[in-house]
Amino acid sequence: MTGLFLLLLIFFLLFSVYPIVFLFWKSTNVSIHLFPIVWSNIAVRHSFINSISLALFVTIAASVIAIPLALMTGFIKIPGRNFWKKAFLLPLIAPPFVSAIGMRQILSRFGSVNLLLMKAGVIEQPINFLGAGLTGIFILQVLHLYPIIYLNMSASLENIEASCIESAENIGASFWQTLRKIILPMSLPGYFAGAFLVFIWSLTDLGTPLVFDYSDLIPVSIFQSLTDIYSNPGGYVLVIFVCIIAIILFFSTQYFLEKISYVGIVRYKTTKEPLSVGKPLRAISLIYLGILLFISILPHAAVILNSFSEKWFLTVLPERWTLHYYREVFHHPIAKISLINSTLYSGIAGIITTIISLAIGFIIYRTQIKGRQILESFVIFPMAIPGIVFAFAFVLVFSETILDPRNFPVFLLVIAYVLRRMPFSARSIMANFQQIDISCEEACLNLGASRWTTFRKITMPVLKNGIVAGFIFAFAFSMMEVSSSLILVSKQQYFPIAKGIYQLAGRVTDGPYIASALGVLGMIVSFIALMMIYKLTGQENVSISV
Repeated sequence: MTGLFLLLLIFFLLFSVYPIVFLFWKSTNVSIHLFPIVWSNIAVRHSFINSISLALFVTIAASVIAIPLALMTGFIKIPGRNFWKKAFLLPLIAPPFVSAIGMRQILSRFGSVNLLLMKAGVIEQPINFLGAGLTGIFILQVLHLYPIIYLNMSASLENIEASCIESAENIGASFWQTLRKIILPMSLPGYFAGAFLVFIWSLTDLGTPLVFDYSDLIPVSIFQSLTDIYSNPGGYVLVIFVCIIAIILFFSTQYFLEKISYVGIVRYKTTKEPLSVGKPLRAISLIYLGILLFISILPHAAVILNSFSEKWFLTVLPERWTLHYYREVFHHPIAKISLINSTLYSGIAGIITTIISLAIGFIIYRTQIKGRQILESFVIFPMAIPGIVFAFAFVLVFSETILDPRNFPVFLLVIAYVLRRMPFSARSIMANFQQIDISCEEACLNLGASRWTTFRKITMPVLKNGIVAGFIFAFAFSMMEVSSSLILVSKQQYFPIAKGIYQLAGRVTDGPYIASALGVLGMIVSFIALMMIYKLTGQENVSISV
């Protein structure tokens, strides 16, 4: 086991810690003294302001949507309550990068919404909903990211002990007093964990601005700087800026959550029954949920419609329908190779992630190796570092080596997938390790069974669901990984799905339609994965934690 422990340490040090340390060292030597020069560039300052403002307003807007949504589905007795809980997972099945293709179709100056409003006589001239592109990015990010806050808050609300709420009711507290004094304070861990992820995700989202052809944002500037990475210090400054912000926010959030009192929060699910409310409030809740769900899945629906449309121009809906573009997915050189590659890359990443997660769980919970807890820190570390920073660091560190991604990106791309999905897959498996009563394993060993037999007969049956859920998560969400795919891969023969969609979406003929069909296939995979994880974990609320 000591050898396995050392092997895992080498892996994380080489591919997780070293690239980031090298990035900071290189930036200190190359760009620190040039920072004032870079900052004096109006375009750079404009990108900084736009990116920070976008991330801040996206987080605020997502919070405004997610908080009442979590309270409604968590505490109010409404028809179809379980359906609504599952339905609001749907925005997560496709990144805003994919949804942007459909959003352009429905919100452009002569898109579906404007045409519908003009036909109804509501407006005379089309409205520029997307603005210069930043408005469209904002809308898509909000619609895609608010479920992250919602899921984390819902998980926190589910863990509030019912007796806390009942005690408040018994002393005469109103619902609003209970909400303000008990429910909201106890949901803060989930809220801040979700808000951190939303802010960082918005700040580092690369794919959506590229589809909207909006370049005045930090991620796009970093992407463009890769062409002259050794001569232009601007890329270093931007990457270090993003990295520092992410690290500060991550550890600040961790510190804040540790300071929050967890009195009244338990590990078992509350038995508190949802509140019965009057018909007016129930009707308002259902209307709110219905409208929100409709708006949330509208970009996804537009992508689906786009993938089936043979002709869709100056009409609310497509005039003619076709399956041609789905056939093209399996014949078009870019679409076909990207689909095959992504399936292969994601499958390998899922297997590696699962094996490493299983090894880490075993070492932490079943051995006495000194320093074993550091592995848990390495698992969490990628959550503090955005994917775009890892990808940039990989290009910088491994250029002109045998692992140079410009020549053969597959190895580093799979490693990037593994590191990005490790925190979630490892948590699934490690949580199952904690549920096993170690005395059962000890009894099996005392009866003469080998360690392998004990692991196979006692440990594995309990870990099975966590292992499968961890693999499915790593596989499905690696398929739709954007930042690493766009930055690390440049040759068509190695394109993953995200790179294929990006290339196809920029073509003026049938490219966007084939990209839509490719995106729909990715959404189907993600949707099936979410449902399988939901079934395997047996949880009504799947949280995405810091």
